[in-house]
Amino acid sequence: MFPRLRILCCLAGLSMAWSGCALFGPRGKTVEPQSGIPSAYQESVAGADSELGWSGEWWESFDDPVLNELIETGLDSNFNLQAFAARIEQADALARQAGARLFPTIDASARDDYEWDGETVAPATRDREETVRLGALLDWEIDFFGRLSSARAAQKLQAQATVEDWRDARLLLSSAIAERYFEIKEQRRQLEVIRAQIGINESLLKLTRLRFGQGQSSVVAVLQQREQLDETKARVPEVEARIGQLQYTLDALLGLTPGSGSEILNSRLLDLPPLPAIGLPASLLQRRPDLRAARQRVMAIDYGVGEAIAEQFPTIRIGGGVNWRGDPELGNSITSAFASLSAPLFAAGERRAEVRRQKARLEEALADYSDRFLLALVEVESVLLLERKLEERLVLVQKQLVTAQALLEESRNRFSQGLTDYLPVFTSLNIVQGLERDVVSAQKDVLSSRVALHRALGGPIVEPDISNLVSLSQ
Repeated sequence: MFPRLRILCCLAGLSMAWSGCALFGPRGKTVEPQSGIPSAYQESVAGADSELGWSGEWWESFDDPVLNELIETGLDSNFNLQAFAARIEQADALARQAGARLFPTIDASARDDYEWDGETVAPATRDREETVRLGALLDWEIDFFGRLSSARAAQKLQAQATVEDWRDARLLLSSAIAERYFEIKEQRRQLEVIRAQIGINESLLKLTRLRFGQGQSSVVAVLQQREQLDETKARVPEVEARIGQLQYTLDALLGLTPGSGSEILNSRLLDLPPLPAIGLPASLLQRRPDLRAARQRVMAIDYGVGEAIAEQFPTIRIGGGVNWRGDPELGNSITSAFASLSAPLFAAGERRAEVRRQKARLEEALADYSDRFLLALVEVESVLLLERKLEERLVLVQKQLVTAQALLEESRNRFSQGLTDYLPVFTSLNIVQGLERDVVSAQKDVLSSRVALHRALGGPIVEPDISNLVSLSQ
């Protein structure tokens, strides 16, 4: 039996040599974007070449305990993250299945047969014949051409990509929670500003009515100020509705039913923390989990090409079995062994077409990986530019507000002295109150741009322990 097995193995080697094909060699971990990697960002910022400070959680840079607690709660309780965790377990199970095919399979069987011939000689047994069978069968495909090992490597890489998808979801969730949190604080602050403006408008309405009663003002001034007051009051329901909607959305991100979470009442918008270490464009390939996932999938498809190529070569299987049979004791045993080789002779080009398809998938994945990297670069460059310009805008709007407040004060003085009508006061008041709301929005936009920058850079976000989810090292 064993000499025949050696003959089959020799035939397999000759078949490979005869085919004149070298087995496909995967690229390993050398996958790089086809677009090339720039040496630096176009947007020049302090610390752009530094990797210092890239530790801890990105949201901790805002030094806001409430924000920290909200994000930690969301990362623990969000149902979308739990779904990603379940996908990791599925992918890990597929990787284990692919790895198990490299080992022999052993099946056991047991059977107990009873037969009667229909003629009664012994009443107790009615001529019953009992046969007992026990058996064990071993079947093992020899991975001579690396098909099974390629399949296992591909599944392990797919599982690792699923882990990176989970990490990317954590990053997106943390940034979404921060966005909703800052939006709620902004709307709370807007509501405070609007209510203060209502108080000012009511005071001015009383003043214009008083001056109208004294014959020092016209009914037009009273109507203008009343319209200004009504317009300001009309903003309140819209802002209150927006606050409620944002709170409901935040509750859902935290894994809570809408309205069951703690209401955010603090309206103080934080100062922008120092710019994080931007690093170099090449660091995005390691920092961003979505790019890491794309790279893992490229390598997985690369191994898929190897698997498809190996499918064109013979399949070698060995095995054997042991069977015991008795009546009813197991007195007889039968031992068997086998070795088989099956090689594709004609399949109308099906296997070659599969190789072409896998190679095309690899080219597609490489192009997608390169495109993702370019989009990541655009995202970082755009956010760096946006944050700088939003900070400039905030400074200019604040200066404009100071000027408008001075103009309003002067217009009110001249109106009080009877030197002018109410129109300049009304116009200046409308500008000031609009700018007060614009300043709040501009402050929030600057904070949102910083959140977007951390999202574009990939964090930093501490990677959690996933040993309870996967066993990818095996």
